[in-house]
Amino acid sequence: MIRRLFSLIVLAAVLLAAMPQAALALSAGEALFGEGGAPAVDDSYDPMDAYSDVDVEDGDDADADDAGGPVEEEEYAGSSADIGQYPTLKLGDRDGDDGAAYIVFLQNRLHELGYLRDPVDGVFGDSTETAVRMFQRNNGLTETGVADAQTQTKLYSDNSTLVVATTDNAVFGSDVTRVQTMLGQWGFYGSAVDGDYGSGTQKAIRTFKAYMRHIDPEYGATPTPAPTSTPDPFAMFDDMPMVMDEPLAGSEAAEKMDSKIDEPLLEYVDGKRDFVIYRQDVRAGDSGDEALRVQTRLRQLRYLYTADGQFGATSELALKYFQRKHGLKESGVADEQTQRLLFSNRAFEAEEYVFPYKIVVDISKQRVYVGKWTGAGYTKLVKKFKCSTGKDETPTPTGTYQALGRGSGEWYYFKDYNCYAKWGYVIVGGILFHSVTYNSAKELNRSSVRNLGHKASHGCVRLSVKDAKWIYDNCPSGTTVVIQK
Repeated sequence: MIRRLFSLIVLAAVLLAAMPQAALALSAGEALFGEGGAPAVDDSYDPMDAYSDVDVEDGDDADADDAGGPVEEEEYAGSSADIGQYPTLKLGDRDGDDGAAYIVFLQNRLHELGYLRDPVDGVFGDSTETAVRMFQRNNGLTETGVADAQTQTKLYSDNSTLVVATTDNAVFGSDVTRVQTMLGQWGFYGSAVDGDYGSGTQKAIRTFKAYMRHIDPEYGATPTPAPTSTPDPFAMFDDMPMVMDEPLAGSEAAEKMDSKIDEPLLEYVDGKRDFVIYRQDVRAGDSGDEALRVQTRLRQLRYLYTADGQFGATSELALKYFQRKHGLKESGVADEQTQRLLFSNRAFEAEEYVFPYKIVVDISKQRVYVGKWTGAGYTKLVKKFKCSTGKDETPTPTGTYQALGRGSGEWYYFKDYNCYAKWGYVIVGGILFHSVTYNSAKELNRSSVRNLGHKASHGCVRLSVKDAKWIYDNCPSGTTVVIQK
């Protein structure tokens, strides 16, 4: 017990010296899964142990790793990145397959300070650039949107020296804020209302205009000018077919909308013209514009992670949860009553996205717990896996992530270390769930099997082959993964 406590203290000191992390994980006093939580798990015995402990088909002792400390791994080509350095990060960058999670740490910190709401994904996209730019503006730095060493030094400094994100949208263009608010409410814009006229907002405007043009071909059309009496020198050709420069309404060219905030758009946004909320029921198996609107609104309210216009089983689960939280019949059908509440300012957010399962990685216990969605939360603990997370010098980043999902099939190759693992499942950036490791000839590295239950990786979460495959087979892209100490 004393040795374990000392190890935790040393780990905390190392992490603070290297880089502060945005601790978005559950606090120690909270339950692992959702509202109400699940009972605490006693590691001395669990009915799932027979299924989920180390895969012993390779002839290894399933409990050998509990006999002592971690076994030193064979070294492979390449070296782990030093997370204490501050490399310049900019739009288009992404965390590598094998390196340190620089962008993940950056995004976690921006989340903690209120500048970023989009899920942490290890990719420096438009939202991350906007968040960096706003942080720089508020904290007296040159507003470039590039996370250089100066910006990151300030970002990771003591909170008392920082200016956190403002919640006052008046600092942005009022037209943009109004458009985001209403297009979000009507199911065309699925992100946060932040007043930034970025690519997501522009796409939402184009989607709305295309939708309205489909409903009303005259939407936003420029009035045809009245004919003039100017003499036509080619009157002799009156009987010939007329060639029109302007496309006909409903053609492919007409559907390619612009993203301008123009008067026809603002007439709907400001209530001068009524937007028709309900047009048809949406249910499992449906697709098209109305299904996409329902999904997009559920996504903005954080019930559903992705919106693709195909209303499937996960969309149905998310809608049922929305109905449950708003006192409606849990039918899973977006009928008129449900849509009138969903597409209104009376709808409120979910605590978390709905998926079949939620995964919690507990670094202190070196265990992975899987909770199943029950309709009210992830309150049913169904799996417990032994794991190996990152060593102290290459820690697994804590936080709450929406997993990117399956990697490259059964075998996943780590080029920096010239080794393989099975069933790679990307959590965020270059951090994966994967099996114990194999060398370049795909021969099992038995020390990685013996190390299960101890910190041993370069940041990924290692599992037995059987457990890694279970996650690969059963957890879709977007599944919530919480990594906590």
